[in-house]
Amino acid sequence: MAVYTMEEVNHHCKVEFSISSLFEMMACLRKCYISSGKMGGNLRFPIARFQQFFREHELLMKKFYSQYEYGAQLAEFLVDLPVPHTFSQLMAYIDQVSPYEFLYYLFGRYLSEKEIEICLTQTASPFDEIRSKITSLGGFVNAEQLEFAQNYEQYLQELTYLWEHFYQQCYAHIEPILSPLWNQANERLRAELNQSGIEKIVRKLLYDYPIPEQFPTKETKLIKLYPSYFVSPKFILIWGLGELHIVYDIRHYIKDDELSWNGNGMKLRYDEGQLQYVADIAKSLSEIVRVKILSFIANEENIKLQEMADQLNITVATVSRHLNLLKQSNLIKERKENGYHLYEINEKEVKNYCSILQKIFSIGNDKT
Repeated sequence: MAVYTMEEVNHHCKVEFSISSLFEMMACLRKCYISSGKMGGNLRFPIARFQQFFREHELLMKKFYSQYEYGAQLAEFLVDLPVPHTFSQLMAYIDQVSPYEFLYYLFGRYLSEKEIEICLTQTASPFDEIRSKITSLGGFVNAEQLEFAQNYEQYLQELTYLWEHFYQQCYAHIEPILSPLWNQANERLRAELNQSGIEKIVRKLLYDYPIPEQFPTKETKLIKLYPSYFVSPKFILIWGLGELHIVYDIRHYIKDDELSWNGNGMKLRYDEGQLQYVADIAKSLSEIVRVKILSFIANEENIKLQEMADQLNITVATVSRHLNLLKQSNLIKERKENGYHLYEINEKEVKNYCSILQKIFSIGNDKT
């Protein structure tokens, strides 16, 4: 992480150049909804994946990304996650976070977690109380926010499902393409910042929109900059506790011809479909919790959801979410017996995966 001390503003403020794959994922999902899955652009994205995802999840995307945009609003909690902002960090956070902390971001950070907890647990009309408090602070609460709070567990599960499936089906396949571009954009921004004032840079990143009244002040301790290919509108500002986070358009520092993935790189000699298959299965195996679940299923016949949850010290709902991903990858089979859901390893699929993986590696090592 590069750091630039901003002496011309004050002796306590600094600028950091960071990368957030999660900010990019949130922007990508929002664009997928807005464009109805037709992503376009110069990069060689697997367009069919976005279109299929949109068709399969249109109603859920509309629920969270039209009118009041839950997904965009809740992306603000990413500023509190430790770098490098991986998807596994996001899932771990959601598994551990309290409802009051999550609603803190949903309601725009006007009320503290403790205030929200008191409203929800100690008042007769909690949502009227929340609305009244936020309004008195100059904020606004709409019906969609209150609806989420009233149906918290259901809505959070649906939103998490949407994020997880988008990551697995669409975003994981383009993340490696975008990663070097983020680094390159930040390096060029850092070089320009050393030659120009911070106000000029911010004005450029905001496309000459008026610089916010809060900027820069002696209260600003940190300005953090994140590059994004998909950011829409052209920038995102997140204020709070003496910090300004700017998600900026990567096109300021990456030319159109550099966004092409048609360079003279290595020509691969294996089947693209097999590569994609291996990558999809690998993503399903990338979480240690899912590997443990597979081990339980393989070694403990007829193990039940509650038993797995108890051994892993997580909720049944979380186990169920992991099982759904394993089923989606065809790594396990499910059956019902005496009212219970029981699982077994799909040995044929596992053997097929290992066979193709071995084949790809052997081709990759062939120098002739």
